[in-house]
Amino acid sequence: MATKKEILAYAKQHGFIYPKEKVILLFILLGGAVGGFVFLLLTKLWELLISILGNSSSTIDYFQSFIFSFGLIPLFLFFGTLFGFIPALLTGIYLSIKEFIIIEAKDYGFLFLIGSLSVLFSITILIIITDPNPFIFDFNDTIITILLAIIGGISAMIFGKLFLPKLPKNFDK
Repeated sequence: MATKKEILAYAKQHGFIYPKEKVILLFILLGGAVGGFVFLLLTKLWELLISILGNSSSTIDYFQSFIFSFGLIPLFLFFGTLFGFIPALLTGIYLSIKEFIIIEAKDYGFLFLIGSLSVLFSITILIIITDPNPFIFDFNDTIITILLAIIGGISAMIFGKLFLPKLPKNFDK
């Protein structure tokens, strides 16, 4: 099987142009929003799991709360865009520089890795800039950072599936 570079080079010879600006712009505008939605969904599913395992009598009440929480989607999309702007920008820039395309299922793992690393990098820089003593180990901050990195990775996978360029349908691997 041909490598990704060979496939991309062949596709470029036959008229495929990688839309670098479009990838970066879409990641900036929508990447954080996807992360905000993933955060809302995972939070509500976690609360539902705790409700089911903890007290089954309040499960029906929680289902009502779960349905009501979908009214919060615009708020989470806004804050996801606000807080996820820099990691989404870093992810979009890296993927467009590498001209990343999805060919195999393992490419989603790479998207997860890049999304997670961009979140980890952004949070690390933020901690170093804002914290007077950033090298003191705080377990709670580490757990939150890991969870946010996982959300960033999931967001990158979803966003990659939806918006990264695809090769033409008549392209033979």
